[in-house]
Amino acid sequence: MQLMVIGPAGGHLATAAGIAADNGAAVSYVDGIETALARLRSTGADLLMADVAIDIRRLAARLDAAGVQAPVVACGTQGDTAMAVGAIHAGAKEYIPLPEAPAVIAAILAAVADDGCHWSAGVPPASSLEERAGRPRSGAAGAVTHALVGRTVADVERDLILETLKRCLGNRTHAAGILGISIRTLRNKLTVYAAEGAAVPPPNNGEIHGAA
Repeated sequence: MQLMVIGPAGGHLATAAGIAADNGAAVSYVDGIETALARLRSTGADLLMADVAIDIRRLAARLDAAGVQAPVVACGTQGDTAMAVGAIHAGAKEYIPLPEAPAVIAAILAAVADDGCHWSAGVPPASSLEERAGRPRSGAAGAVTHALVGRTVADVERDLILETLKRCLGNRTHAAGILGISIRTLRNKLTVYAAEGAAVPPPNNGEIHGAA
């Protein structure tokens, strides 16, 4: 599924979208509503994830006026219920609270993009969170739930760091740049992971040392 992320430049969501895309996820990023419309006309998208800092109501109205059928999921680093309900009332299909760490958000974006499910544009948005209580979540929220429920933030972060390092062929500097963390922080985390028995790619291309 092609996921388009909309949010202010330099924010956590923008950084996370870049990390996810660099790791091969089908994720693109734009910094505003008009840019999103232009990109949708040229390349399209299956789902839009919009930071609540973006005017969700205006986004929904512009998409409707342009005849764009891609549904919108609102998201933010605050789990405030009133904010979530407000975003849904404004036209979002769901509200997904996000952690503040860009690397972890990137894992969530990749999980959504890799889910492969397609939202039905004809399904009306829920009017409140309470209406969905006790019902299984679908679409992007379902992908996040499936991928992350039962796992700690530390576990998700570890897997993302190790996978990024693997794709960088063990290059610590390159991996740290993609993850948005300092090389010192990366090395400290890798020391911990190795002590815990994780398979940490060596600095140069070659055999992976540690537990399988």
